[in-house]
Amino acid sequence: MDEELLTGGGLNEVVRVGGTVRRPTGPWTPRVHELLRRLAPVGFVPEVHGVDPAGREVLSYLPGEVGHPPLPEALRGDATLVAYARMVRRLHDASVDLVGTSGWQFPPREPAEVVCHGDLAPYNVVFSSGEPVGVIDWDTAHPAPRWWDVAYAVYCLAPFSPEWGTPASRWRRAELFCAEYGCPSDGLAEQVLERLAHMVRTIREDPAFHVQRVERHDEHYLSHAEHVRAGLAALAYR
Repeated sequence: MDEELLTGGGLNEVVRVGGTVRRPTGPWTPRVHELLRRLAPVGFVPEVHGVDPAGREVLSYLPGEVGHPPLPEALRGDATLVAYARMVRRLHDASVDLVGTSGWQFPPREPAEVVCHGDLAPYNVVFSSGEPVGVIDWDTAHPAPRWWDVAYAVYCLAPFSPEWGTPASRWRRAELFCAEYGCPSDGLAEQVLERLAHMVRTIREDPAFHVQRVERHDEHYLSHAEHVRAGLAALAYR
């Protein structure tokens, strides 16, 4: 069957073949496949179909709209944010039994509570009619505290960037996400800033991110960190 190159990914070449997606594998792929099979009863994840003769993993194609930045207006409502938070909680809760396992691409981040996706942004989520219906690109999954995914999802969805909204509206949405997930928002500001700092370090130090370095994505995240700090100062947020 013909292969259709799927755009949007920054690190791997991903193709669609019929109702499947083919992606490069790594030493962590067996563990990721185990995770996807464990999460399958919850939904929101592609079905695992093994590895093809070219050595690529074969996953089911999840139809819908991927939330590439800038986030479309249709995905900026509270209903989408609430559904997103509930989806993340269900996926996290279903992953707990794999927390003590090894073989992930990245080492566990303590205190490891769940298996986090690791890059749980709208550009890795498939939407249909404004509702999140699937999560893709699980290569970065690894045991970590819940906030590691929550903080990055909130950063992307509030969003903590100058594109739209006000500091007050962003923090209202951030607190709504935490309430729907079922976690405290205390300390969220520091967690968001740590996630942004981690993104900067990764882009600057990981050889796989050479394109992102050339395109100065690190400066993008640094500017957003400053925007978060300015918003906190304006609100005297604690």
